[in-house]
Amino acid sequence: MGLSSLSSFPPISMIYAPHPFFNARNLLEQQTLTSFIKTLNSLAGPLKGRQKPPQLVRFTTQTTVGQALRELAAYNILGAPVIDASTGEYAGIIDVGNVLGALVEELAGGVDTSGLTDERFLASQPRLTGPELRAIGERFTAQTLGSLLHVGELWFKGDAESTLLEVVNSGFKVRLVAGSGLSGTPLQPVHHRIAVFDILPGEDTPDGPVPAWRITDIVSQTDVIRFLAAHLPRLDSTFEASISLLGLVQGAEAVRTLPASVPTLHAFAYMHRHALSGLGVTDPGSGVLVGNLSMSDLRGITAARSTRWPCPWARSSSGARAAAPDWGNDPAPADDAAAAPETWSPELQRRALVAVPRDTPLRDVLSLLVRHSKHRAYVRDERGHAIGVVTPTDLLRCIAG
Repeated sequence: MGLSSLSSFPPISMIYAPHPFFNARNLLEQQTLTSFIKTLNSLAGPLKGRQKPPQLVRFTTQTTVGQALRELAAYNILGAPVIDASTGEYAGIIDVGNVLGALVEELAGGVDTSGLTDERFLASQPRLTGPELRAIGERFTAQTLGSLLHVGELWFKGDAESTLLEVVNSGFKVRLVAGSGLSGTPLQPVHHRIAVFDILPGEDTPDGPVPAWRITDIVSQTDVIRFLAAHLPRLDSTFEASISLLGLVQGAEAVRTLPASVPTLHAFAYMHRHALSGLGVTDPGSGVLVGNLSMSDLRGITAARSTRWPCPWARSSSGARAAAPDWGNDPAPADDAAAAPETWSPELQRRALVAVPRDTPLRDVLSLLVRHSKHRAYVRDERGHAIGVVTPTDLLRCIAG
């Protein structure tokens, strides 16, 4: 082969160009679930994340929605694994998003709204007073969890071949359809957390011991983000690149927002319709991004506190987090939702909204999410309007996908 024919091949540097997040991917590939969980438990400060329960919270398919919500609220967590009451096998994961989605569907009364525009969909939502919603909520929470589950991936903790990179791609399912870009279509519905199990010796039988298994941990996408943040100094220089350069700023048309004048319950229905875990909240007059409505706002949900949901978000956000976990026995706030003016709550100004300009380095966005324990960093333009949003799923997709 002559030199002239060799010149038609691409340079060696192009053929063997490393992945822009080679070090980060390599770190994820070197970690088993066992070593990863051990590292997580050793983190301190903001990297430690929210305090976890002393024992893993779990339910059965016969646990009522009300019982589950009380326990989730008591430990300030969003979800837990569920065991089949008849077989003892893993059935899936329940979280407050599943509960809210089922409640929204029940309130819809079986009416098909799939053909409606978003504007008409919001206008079609039932107008309920606080006491009406509380009564519906108390009936709703009497049902069991069996019908509200979503399938959650189950991973063997002791499998040395199961790497954290595999968990990210196959457990959380962050991969997109090939060639669709960072804002493309997921191959499968994304999971925000997985259940981790271990194998125990089990009971002795005439044929030998029968291994038993138990769920030991729940691992979330934000756990992996905290792990990466703890190792930032040794990761790739690509983390210094701006989120805009990395294709993480999708444009205003790709960011879902609603004005703060929309009732909170209607906003949750909108989130359920579009399978969103968070939603930007804007000033009704200027369109400036002023807040974020998130599934994490449902920590500590009680029937009494849900009486605020018919209010505009600007007012109801002040009572979104309940101190008492007892569903149905929490002292109800005064029901002035129907007549109250749409005033801004002081809580709105106090809440940390993670919002950054488009030229912010990826490293800073990751650090901000960890420091503020948030699941979304919004990108705002010079006018304060949302032009993008970066989530843990986006970060993991960019780094590991």
